[in-house]
Amino acid sequence: MDKKKQAVVSDEANIRKLGEKLVKRHRNLWVYMIFGFVAALINTVAFMVLHQWWHSAVVISNTIAFIISNLASFFFNQKAVFINNVDHEHTTWHKLIVFFTYRIISLIPDTLIMLVGLSWLHLNALLVKIIDQVLVGIFNYLTTRSVFQKQEHTMIERAKMRLHEHQKNIKK
Repeated sequence: MDKKKQAVVSDEANIRKLGEKLVKRHRNLWVYMIFGFVAALINTVAFMVLHQWWHSAVVISNTIAFIISNLASFFFNQKAVFINNVDHEHTTWHKLIVFFTYRIISLIPDTLIMLVGLSWLHLNALLVKIIDQVLVGIFNYLTTRSVFQKQEHTMIERAKMRLHEHQKNIKK
């Protein structure tokens, strides 16, 4: 019985270590998901207020909600999410412009999803907005990483660097 208890304790310790490694390795993703949820909530609440309560058109409500939530999202990403391996080469203005360029690209499917869901399919606005935020959120995570994190060298650049180092070692 004592050996079984030790095995369970050992398994629990291994699982805990694995969990800690996963959290540490994917820290930016986990934190992005938390702040991404907050930004999506801001977007959804702003859209619902504008569209349902103030009866603004879908495109206008969605665009204003987009601007409000993405300003918040930029701040969250710069100050809280991407704090490791940070790109210090570019200014905040540069990052803001690139960030909004990517986000404007995501505004196109965002608006199309809202228009199709509300105008053509006549679905519930809150349901459509939630689906919209999940789908657009995935794209946004992938593009946002490239704005705030220092870019790794491509595989070709790494191969060239290794080849160059190898050639230098041969000459010695």
